Amino acid sequence: MNSRTRFVLGTLLSALSGVMLLLAFPPYGIWWLTWFAFIPGIFAQYRLLPIKYSSLAPAIYLLVWLGPYLARLFGTEFGPFFTYLGVLIGVLAYLTYRERAFIERTRYRWLILQGVVAWVGFEMVRATFIPVIATSAFIGYSQATQTWLIQPVSIFSVYGLDIVIMLVNYALAQAAIALYDRRQPHSANVTPDVRFARNWLAASGVILAAWIGISLVILTSAPKDVPTIRMAALRANYPLPAHRDEVNTSQVRFDTFARQARQAAAQGAQVLFTSEMMFNFDPRVNFTEEFRAIAKETSAYIFIGYSVINEGEPRRNQTVLLSPQGMFSEVYNKTHIPPGELYDVKGGTFPVFETTLGRMAALICADGNYTDVARKLTQNSAQLIAAPYKEFPGFGEQLWQNTVFRAVENQTAVVVTGATSVAAIINPYGQLVALDVNKDGSEVVLIGDVSLGSGAGTLYTSLGDILGWAALAGLVAFLVYMAVEGRQAKKEAKHKLVNETSAT
Repeated sequence: MNSRTRFVLGTLLSALSGVMLLLAFPPYGIWWLTWFAFIPGIFAQYRLLPIKYSSLAPAIYLLVWLGPYLARLFGTEFGPFFTYLGVLIGVLAYLTYRERAFIERTRYRWLILQGVVAWVGFEMVRATFIPVIATSAFIGYSQATQTWLIQPVSIFSVYGLDIVIMLVNYALAQAAIALYDRRQPHSANVTPDVRFARNWLAASGVILAAWIGISLVILTSAPKDVPTIRMAALRANYPLPAHRDEVNTSQVRFDTFARQARQAAAQGAQVLFTSEMMFNFDPRVNFTEEFRAIAKETSAYIFIGYSVINEGEPRRNQTVLLSPQGMFSEVYNKTHIPPGELYDVKGGTFPVFETTLGRMAALICADGNYTDVARKLTQNSAQLIAAPYKEFPGFGEQLWQNTVFRAVENQTAVVVTGATSVAAIINPYGQLVALDVNKDGSEVVLIGDVSLGSGAGTLYTSLGDILGWAALAGLVAFLVYMAVEGRQAKKEAKHKLVNETSAT
C-alpha cells in the first residue's frame, strides 16, 4: 500500500468514526455504535496517516460528528458554536500532534490509559468551564435508552460510563493494531506487544462485564409495586419566551395553560408542569387568583415557570410550586446562566417543597445540562425534580438524554417540559415512562405514571464527579509527562548525534 493510498484510507476511516458517532445519538439513536465507533479513527491515527499528520484523524472524526450535531442542536445561525467547534478541533489537533511520537517512544504502554483520560478529562473541562455546551454530547449519553446498562452511573457517575466506553474502544483498537502488525510486520517501527494488548482486552472485557452485572443487580433489586403518581407535562408550543412574545399575550398564555390543565386533570394528573418562561409575570403577583382557581378545580400541584423582566424590578428566571390549597412554595431561581441571559437574581439555594404526594423540587433549563443542581436537590431530599426548558428546536431532540442521567445519578424522578419540541417523564432508574419529541414544535399534554425517588440519594449523590476530576488530573499529568519525556528524547537524540559525529 503506497503512502497516498494509506493517507486516503486513513482519512476515510477517520470519517467513518465520525459518522458512527453521529448515528449513535438522536435522532438516529443507534446506541451500540458507540462501543466501537472510535476504532477506525484510532487505527488511522496510529497506522495509516503519516506521523506528522496523525492528528488529522481526531480532527476529522470530530468535525464529521460534531459539525452536523451542533448544526442540528443549535441551528446554523449560532455562529459562536461553530467557532467553538473550530477551536475545539484546533486545540485537540495541537494536543495530539506529538501524541503518536510519544506513544511510539513508550512502546504503546500508555496508548489506552492516555487515550481514556484525555477524552474523559476533556469532558470534565467542558462540563465545568464551557457554558451552554456543558455535558451535551457526552459519549455516555448515547446509552440513555438502555436502562439495563446505565444503572452504575448512580455509583460511578456518567464519567464512569464514559471511561468504560472509551476503555473498550481503545482496547479493541490496540488489539486491531497489534493484529495488523503481526500480519504486516513492516508496517511500523514500533508495535504493541501482543500479550500486552491481549491483557488490556481481557481487562476491558472484565470491567464491562462487571459494569453490566452491577447494572442488572441494581435494576432487579429496585422496589417492586411502589406507588405511582400521575404527572402531566404541559407543552404549549410557544417558541418565544413570554417576555419577548408580542403575539401571545399573558391572557392567551394563561388560557392555553388552563385548557391544558383541565385536559390533564380529566386524565387523572396530580402534578402539572409548565415550561421555562411560560409567563412573563410573577404568579404570586399577577393572575394569582386565576391560578389558585385552576389548582383548586384540578386538585393538582402546579409547577409554574416564569420570567420577570420589567423596568424597575430585578430580572428573574424562576419556578414556583402552587398547591391545590392555593399555597405558593419558595421560589427556585435558575442557577446556571448561559451567556446572553442576564438575570439579577441567580440560584445558589436549592429548595425542596414538602407536599402530600412527596418532596418536590425544580431546576431550570441549563441546570439540567450540569450534574450539580440535581445532585444538590437530591441531597436536600428531593424525590421528584421538575425540569422546565425553553429549548432550541434541535436541542429538544437531545436534552432528554441529559435529564435521564440526572435521574439515574440520584435515583430521582424527573419531568421535562419544553416550550415547543420535547416533553419527558422519567422514573428514578432512567426509564422513559413517556416521551414526546417534535423538532418542528407541537402542543402536547404528556401523561405518565411514575414512582418517586426515595429522597435518600445514591453513592453518586454523596461523592459527586470524582471520576471526572480524576480523569482531568490524569490528563494534566500526561500532558506534563509527554512534555518532559519529549524534551528528554530530544536531548538523547542530540547526544547520540554528537557521539556519532565524533566517532566519524
